[in-house]
Parts: sequence; structure tokens; C-alpha cells
Amino acid sequence: MLPEMKRLKRTFAVLFLGFALATGTVLAHPHVFIDSRVTFQFNEHEMEGFWVEWHFDPLFTSMIVMDFGASWEGSLSPNVVRAIREGAFSNLRNYDYFLYVLETDGVHPVREVERFDAFMRDRRVVYRFFVPFRRPLDARTRTLRIRMYDDTFFTDIAFEEDSPISVESPVALEQEFLIQQNRNVKIQYDNRDQAVRRDDAVYTGLTHPWEAHFQYRHGER
Repeated sequence: MLPEMKRLKRTFAVLFLGFALATGTVLAHPHVFIDSRVTFQFNEHEMEGFWVEWHFDPLFTSMIVMDFGASWEGSLSPNVVRAIREGAFSNLRNYDYFLYVLETDGVHPVREVERFDAFMRDRRVVYRFFVPFRRPLDARTRTLRIRMYDDTFFTDIAFEEDSPISVESPVALEQEFLIQQNRNVKIQYDNRDQAVRRDDAVYTGLTHPWEAHFQYRHGER
């Protein structure tokens, strides 16, 4: 049984190096912030895959508005969505879309996604896309872990505090989930591992990715 989900507290690890300040250059990560959600999609016989939703920060949103002529509210035109997909999303295929699915047999990097969409919510751009990942649905208990991270930490990806995981299923499921930080995996964007104290917080060049753990089996109504 999975323990109760822990609420997340995002940490923005920014490293200020003395020598960089002396030369007028500040080495700071990350530059893009994403709040994510995952929705697992089932049919009567199997899990088909999962939807990913990325809710971007205001600065990145401003860049999308300026570069692609996106509006600040609501849905975007098909031409704008296509331009965003080609100019500010498709290249992530070279980085597995920052997505990894973990099962008992190992790690499955995400190679392909489908049904990309982009729209505005609360004056912030949202990406939504589907990851095919078919698994049988039966009485066996299965566990998936969805890990999202950029190993350069240029992009900070955390899960939403409210409803980070949801399920769409026409049949009853027994399910549990939690969100936790995997401290066995390092995102080390400054290998000197220096640390500084600023505003009563310690910042280092080391952080760890968040994971969504999802356990499920066919249930009875």
C-alpha cells in the first residue's frame, strides 16, 4: 500500500558563485518553471497511456506571446498551436520530452507523444499532450512511476499541489498515488557542489527530481 500523498513545496535552487559575481556574470538555474499534472487514461481492458499538462511560468508565457503571436486568454488558433509545437516543443524529442516511465523492468524514456495542444489558463501558457503507454488492466496490482526532469536544471519541473494525478476510466479501479522527490537521482548543474546562504536559505548546485507514483488494479463496483 502506498503512503498518503505528501504535499509539495517547490524549491528553486539558484546558485550564486563568487567568481561569477566578480566578473559580472551570474550563473543561475533554472530559467523555466513548469507545474505539471498527469491524467492516466484507461479503457475497459487496459491503460492506454497518460495525458501530461505543463503550466508554464509568466516569463516563458510572455516569450510565447511575443514569438508566436499567442493571445493572453483562452484557446489559441490552430496555426498558433502548430507554430508553438514546431518551434517550442518538438525539439524536446531529443531529450525524451523530460519524461521517464519506471516499472519493475526498468526505465522507459518517452520517445513519442500525440495530440499536442497549447492554450492559455490564468494568463499562463499550458501544453497538453498524450503519451501512449499500453498496459493490461486485470486483478494484478501494477505500479508506475512518472519522473519528469531536465538534467541540466535549465527547466524546473514540479507537480501541482492540487490534483497532480487524476484518472479517466470507464471501469472501477483500486488506485493509490503519491508524489515524492527521488533523492537517489541527482540533477547536478554545478559539479563543484558549492553552496551559498541567501535570505536564510542555502542554495547549491544539486537538486533531485519529483516523481508521481501510481498503483492500480481492476476493481469491483
